[in-house]
Amino acid sequence: MATTSAVVVALLGAAVVAALLLGDRLLLLGDVALWLEGRAGGQVTFVLDQRVPRVLAAVVAGAALGLAGMLVQAVARNPLAEPGLLGITGGAGVGAVLLIGVVPSAGVWQISGAAAMGATVAFVLVWALARRGGLGSDRVVLVGVGVGAAASAITTVVVVVTNPWSTTAALTWLSGSTYGRSLEQSVPGLVALAVALPLALAGARTLDLLSLDDDTPRVLGVPLAPARLRLLVLAGALTASAVSAVGVVGFVGLVAPHLARRLVGSAHHRALPVALLLGALLVSVADTVGRTVVAPGQLPVGLVTALVGTPYFVHLLWRTRRG
Repeated sequence: MATTSAVVVALLGAAVVAALLLGDRLLLLGDVALWLEGRAGGQVTFVLDQRVPRVLAAVVAGAALGLAGMLVQAVARNPLAEPGLLGITGGAGVGAVLLIGVVPSAGVWQISGAAAMGATVAFVLVWALARRGGLGSDRVVLVGVGVGAAASAITTVVVVVTNPWSTTAALTWLSGSTYGRSLEQSVPGLVALAVALPLALAGARTLDLLSLDDDTPRVLGVPLAPARLRLLVLAGALTASAVSAVGVVGFVGLVAPHLARRLVGSAHHRALPVALLLGALLVSVADTVGRTVVAPGQLPVGLVTALVGTPYFVHLLWRTRRG
């Protein structure tokens, strides 16, 4: 466990360094050192002032999605589940796109706030509809899929009927992007991680039991509905903070938990921190690839993760069918 975590941390550190150095303009480690000391030239300062917030946003959002994915898969007892299954990602997309369509001049902070509000509304709706069945895992999944589908339809309608000049901005948000981010926009994600990770680790035993069946937790005195609600609130807050930081990014919450379990096993006290680190690593690498392969053009980070995540999803589906 310690060796695996150390390797993943080292890989994440290397990915962050590469993200700072690579892009439409190549930098050296000495440039970064001078920037940290406040003695860099004007061009280097301009580049790093734009690049550092993007790198931080990618790392924070990826970590939040990786941790949220682990929580959702345990609660739903579904190896193919991911945070978007709760409808939160779709709700955030509706909020952001609606504001972009109605107020084309809205800034990044306003769009992020609208996305967080949409994510909150979607989660409350899922919780209100699913609690009638005791927040059972199957009911949560079905309600989340339904809310997500409705959110996707609403998003399409909003894009079609609102200001056509806002379509590009809306599609950029829906595809996930770190463009134009500021350091302050990563603060909600950092706060969510600081609160959620200790609580998730404290509930690691409950996650282990919930991932088995409904009977074992009851026998051992674990209240199912309250436990599921607490964990879903954590997953919802993490997902909302990630979406408000970088937009809609898929598959990270699916891939990172699977890789974590393959590396350190299914015990959640070991898998949770590794899933967090792997999520940060995946989004950081995806963002760097999107900024470099077609430089000076850019590929949205959500598109890059989809290109990697879709084949992995098919692989997991095939393994599940064989099992």
